[in-house]
Amino acid sequence: MEGDTNVKCRVAVVGSGMAGLVTAYLLNQDPESRYNVEVFEIGGQLSLDSSSLSVSNPATGITERIDLPMRAFSGGFYNNLRAMYDFLGVTYRPQRFLFGFSSIASKLSCMSQKPPERLHFVHSSNNHIRFPIRPQTATLISHLFEIGYLIVWYAWFTICCFLVPPLPHETFRSYIRRIHLPRYFVSSYLLPLFSSVATCPHEALLEFPAHDLIDYKKKTNGDQHYTVYGGVNQVQRKLSQGLQIRKSARVVSVEPQAQGIRVCWESVLDNPRSDRSEAIFDKVILAVPPNVVQAIFKPLQYEMSQIPTISVQSVVHADETTIGRLSGTDTLHSLSAKTLMKGSDAQIIYLRTFAGDEPQTESIHVQPSGLLVTTCPVAVINPAKITQSSTFTRVLRTPQSRQIITDVFNRTSSGPQVHREKSETQWRNGDKGVWLVGGWCWDGMVLLEGCIVSSMIVADAFGVEIPWKCCP
Repeated sequence: MEGDTNVKCRVAVVGSGMAGLVTAYLLNQDPESRYNVEVFEIGGQLSLDSSSLSVSNPATGITERIDLPMRAFSGGFYNNLRAMYDFLGVTYRPQRFLFGFSSIASKLSCMSQKPPERLHFVHSSNNHIRFPIRPQTATLISHLFEIGYLIVWYAWFTICCFLVPPLPHETFRSYIRRIHLPRYFVSSYLLPLFSSVATCPHEALLEFPAHDLIDYKKKTNGDQHYTVYGGVNQVQRKLSQGLQIRKSARVVSVEPQAQGIRVCWESVLDNPRSDRSEAIFDKVILAVPPNVVQAIFKPLQYEMSQIPTISVQSVVHADETTIGRLSGTDTLHSLSAKTLMKGSDAQIIYLRTFAGDEPQTESIHVQPSGLLVTTCPVAVINPAKITQSSTFTRVLRTPQSRQIITDVFNRTSSGPQVHREKSETQWRNGDKGVWLVGGWCWDGMVLLEGCIVSSMIVADAFGVEIPWKCCP
């Protein structure tokens, strides 16, 4: 090398989910080659696709990919994700769904010998089946009444989303009260649908900023769902090509120094006396959940402790009793239903809502191979029929955590800052060369679009041009 102008900026990216890989990809593809990027991953595989699996479809003999967690996305909300996929040449296709709604008194009643609960409605995404399939336990009159009821209240909710804006610090609970949505519609339909997207209990969802859910509804209204052809491993392969990746490395601290940032890590391989290693980087990008940031980056310990997270489980299994207990579930597999679905690739998702002190909806996605994927399981699944089980961290949203994120990521924010236990200067994204990216690092639902947007913001701050069109 001749002179300092040829010395590359050393960048550490902690985490190899979507946000980490997109950020590393953008910096690594810098036309001026100014960055030497190294990705740290705690697992033995890149985390974006580490929990997914390939299975054989016995009906077709074709090997299919099951993404964990589910990576379906809707058109209007995911503009930047779609633009990136288009640029990378990732093929995605429309995917239709049938949602079967059922309500169960409690987890105990599900496991008891009482008469089975009923599948009370079947909704087709974007109403691709013009007249809703009637559950076999519903009379024609009750079915028509349910359809009319849903038309009225879903239309009212949609109108309110466009004409009644949420108040600045309003929760979703307060918003649905303000627009006078009936309890049955909220608990049996609205919350189950939203909780299947946000993968969290109803109570946590009700504490979300109303802004998040209303914005999501407005942007996805009437748009199709899409899935990546061949699974998200196609995305991971393209993003990770040419990257320096240090696997099985747990980062334990990120400490800004007078010159550079010290990153310390340890191996997670079976070595009871694994020594710690460290290196100095010019920039560090943390692509990990808030609870991990709290553990490894002291300047944000207090703020990150105020952002709630939960663990979410997804189980791939063949225990059909988890849907068989419900009277009427075979409606979706009956001859009449198959006639209606003829020529359709619609996949079935059962949304089973358990009432009680802490209402929660478990989602059971019937795969083309016949396997089931249960997310946020409540009912017991036979361990002998489990193919794979994975746990993910879900970042929750509240008006308070939203304000924290606004303070951290808006470098010109003049709004009230969250009270700190100690009086000190508010840390903002990029201070001392440390940056945050992730699905939670923007003002919206914690989904893949947030990963792309936050990564694009960091790349722009680094002076790297975004090769795909940035959509508002």
